Amino acid sequence: MLPGKCTDVTRLLSDALDRRLTVHERVQVRVHLPTCSGCRQYREQIALLRAAAKAAAGQGDEEA
Repeated sequence: MLPGKCTDVTRLLSDALDRRLTVHERVQVRVHLPTCSGCRQYREQIALLRAAAKAAAGQGDEEA
């Protein structure tokens, strides 16, 4: 792994929440993830947090 590679990939995974990644960025992430358990865990954590936020937002709508 090149130094900073994980930093780049985690930044891209976070960026993907706010914008569509470019083709080059998506390829960079897809090439890196199979070789890095830390970045895969980070992606899973983002997915869990996103699901929890959606669920909480849904509960808030029901209470209003």
